[in-house]
Amino acid sequence: MEIPDAKLIAELLDYAVGVRRALHARPELSGQEYGTSEFIRRELEGMGYTVRGIRTGLVTEARGREGGTIALRADTDALPVTEKTGLPFAATCGRMHACGHDGHTAMLLAAAKLFTLRTPKRNVRLIFQYGEEGEGGAEKMIAGGCLDGVSEIYAFHLCPELAKGTFATNSSCLFAGVMEFDVRLTGKSSHCAAPDEGADALAAAARFVIESKAALGGENTLMHTGKLVAGSARNIVAGEAALECSFRYREKSALAAAKERLGELLSDIRERTGVSGAMTVRAVYPPLVNDARCVAKMRALTGAGHMDGRFTAEDFAFYAEKVPACMCWLGVRDETHTSPLHSDTFDFDESVMREGIRAFAMLGDAELISAAEPHKE
Repeated sequence: MEIPDAKLIAELLDYAVGVRRALHARPELSGQEYGTSEFIRRELEGMGYTVRGIRTGLVTEARGREGGTIALRADTDALPVTEKTGLPFAATCGRMHACGHDGHTAMLLAAAKLFTLRTPKRNVRLIFQYGEEGEGGAEKMIAGGCLDGVSEIYAFHLCPELAKGTFATNSSCLFAGVMEFDVRLTGKSSHCAAPDEGADALAAAARFVIESKAALGGENTLMHTGKLVAGSARNIVAGEAALECSFRYREKSALAAAKERLGELLSDIRERTGVSGAMTVRAVYPPLVNDARCVAKMRALTGAGHMDGRFTAEDFAFYAEKVPACMCWLGVRDETHTSPLHSDTFDFDESVMREGIRAFAMLGDAELISAAEPHKE
C-alpha cells in the first residue's frame, strides 16, 4: 500500500472530524451503544464492508495483498457525565464522550475508508468494541471471535497529559489490573448506651478500610474503598455495613495474594469484633502488558516515547492476554486543551486525529517485526 499523501490524509481528517462530532453529540453508555453501532454499521457498509455484530460491537475486515491478519481496535461507549465544554456539538443528555472514544472511533472509521482506497499489505481486522467503560466488552468481543486468526492487535488512546500529536507507550505494564469487589459485614444492633450487647459493623468497616489499605497498598498495588453504607440512626450500633472496593495491581501474581490477605483480614476482624464478613468479586481486569516487539514496531512507525504505567484500567488488556498487542497514547495536550480524561470539560484539537489515522495506515502496511530485538527501557 502506498503511504497516503498529505492531500488524502487531509480528506480523511475532514471525514473523521464529521464522524467525531456526530458521535460526540449523541453519546451512549456501556452496553447501550445501539445508535452508535447503527451509525458505524451504516458507514462501513457504505464503504463496501461486510459487517458482523457482537452485541453492540462490530467487526469487519479489510483484505490485504498478502496473508496474515492484524487487528486495530477502537472503543465506542461514553460516560455518565454532564458535559460542560460549551462546544456547538456538545451532548445535552447527561452523557458524554469524556474519554475520547468518539475520537478513537472516528480515526478507525477513517482508516477503514483509507483501506478501501489503498489496499493494505496484510488483512486488517477492524474492531469497534462496545462496553469498555464497565461492561468488560473486550472479553465478550473475544468470545464472539473477533480475534480469530489475528496475529497482533493495536490501539491508540487519547492522552491529555502528553503533548499534542506525540505518541508514548511502554513495553511493560501500561495499565493496571483491577479487582472490583464488595464486602458485606454483619454484626448485631443494640442501643449505643449498651454497646457490649451489639457487634458494631460500622466500626468493623472502619477497621477494614484502614487495615486493607495498609496491607495491600504499595509501589505496584493500590487498595481503595470508595463507598461505605452502614447504620440506621445516631444512637444505634450498626448491625450491617456494605463497602464497595477496588484493588489495583501491576503484576498478575498480586491478585491471588490480595484475595488471600483480604480473607485473612475479614477473619481477623470477626475474631476481634464479632462481626462477620463476606467478599463478592464483581469484576477482574488483568494488567495491560504490551508486547515488546509490538512496542518496537509502534516506536519505529510513530517515534513513540516512553510513558510510565498508571493505576487506571483498560480492558484492551484482555486482547493482550490472547495475542501480541500494543496500546499507545496519542497526546492531545496544548494550551487550550488541558482537562483530564473523564472530566466534564474534556476536549481535544481534532487535527490530532490526523496522526492516529496515519499511524493506523502504517500499521496496516508495516512489515511484521518478528525478528526485532525487544525494546529495553
